Amino acid sequence: MALAQTHPDLASFYDHLAPNYDRLHKRWLRHAGGEAQAALEATVRAVATPGMELLDAGCGTGAFARRLVVEGLAPSQMTLLDPSAAMLARCADLPARRVTGRLEAIPLASGQFDIVTCAWALETVPRTGQALAELCRMIRPGGVLCLAFCAEKPVLGPRDWIMKAALSLRGAGRFLAVDTVAEDLETRHGLDVRSLPCAGPAAALIARRRPLGLPL
Repeated sequence: MALAQTHPDLASFYDHLAPNYDRLHKRWLRHAGGEAQAALEATVRAVATPGMELLDAGCGTGAFARRLVVEGLAPSQMTLLDPSAAMLARCADLPARRVTGRLEAIPLASGQFDIVTCAWALETVPRTGQALAELCRMIRPGGVLCLAFCAEKPVLGPRDWIMKAALSLRGAGRFLAVDTVAEDLETRHGLDVRSLPCAGPAAALIARRRPLGLPL
């Protein structure tokens, strides 16, 4: 399920990386993860309606949240979560609730959110199953979980190989098996999962929690 180990002190790693994160992340999106990011953003735009509450788990510098605000989602409806204080400090321009916390132990009450997004963070934690359980715990009945992550896929050319090698050497994350993540969401948490088509060593999954009263 993984090609490399994640950094042992995730918060300090991203505290150190914060000043250069946006530049490095744009490179990743340009060469590898752009289609997955676009698919995730399009899904969020499609399902978001006025009044919905959104959690951006592993929000980083808040780039995704800013794009949603530009398109009309109220910051007052957003909660931004990240383990790195330096990353959250870069979200200070957003009048949204900011919470310091890890994906494996989200310090929020269950079932608060209609939409939970987690882009390029799931692969950074050492306990993927625990992180998925916490993300699922945040979703209200009828709500959706939108994931984008580094995925274990066949290498299609030198660009894929270089991007996978760079991530592994930096210790910033692992490459997760898409089927394993989807199966966890379906069998352990009872979500309806759909994989979105995208290229690169990346994946985008949309998982919906059934409304109350809907049969399995």
